[in-house]
Amino acid sequence: MRALGAIIAGGQGRRFGGDKAAALFRGKPLIEHVAEALAQQVADLVVVGRAWPGLAFLADRPEGALGPLAGLNAALQHAGESGYDGVISAGCDTLPILPDMVSLLAGNGPAYLADHFLLGWWPTDLASELERHLAEQDDRSIRGWIKRCSARAVSPSAPLQNLNTRADLEAYERITAS
Repeated sequence: MRALGAIIAGGQGRRFGGDKAAALFRGKPLIEHVAEALAQQVADLVVVGRAWPGLAFLADRPEGALGPLAGLNAALQHAGESGYDGVISAGCDTLPILPDMVSLLAGNGPAYLADHFLLGWWPTDLASELERHLAEQDDRSIRGWIKRCSARAVSPSAPLQNLNTRADLEAYERITAS
């Protein structure tokens, strides 16, 4: 299974109060924690929605400011054009990235980690369907896409934390310090 890893990082970080990708956890930006863990599981890795030093970049498609589906769409289009079987997607703000994400999710069509909708496996044959979905729908939520493509929920093999706010990050730092 040849997978493209895609870190979706084009958000504005309003709830966080700034740049989530660059926020430090254990002295390293969140996006770098995600990149290191994901890179071990995929053939190649890209950041979508923003540039990050040392990582390949894709612009949101069809345009920015459409939410995470524009990032996933860019990754799926690129994956399909480049011969990947699918995309493993992750936000820049969810830790830890499970070491078994590809084996946990890939196969049997689209899948996502329960309660972490952006952490998913998206086969490249969904690329044109997602492009249509973005063109036809006002609902650009990841949940709307999950429903449309009938993605299955998979229970994570370990608890994950979505770090939407600085308070979430501080709480996660306390939890992992012990």
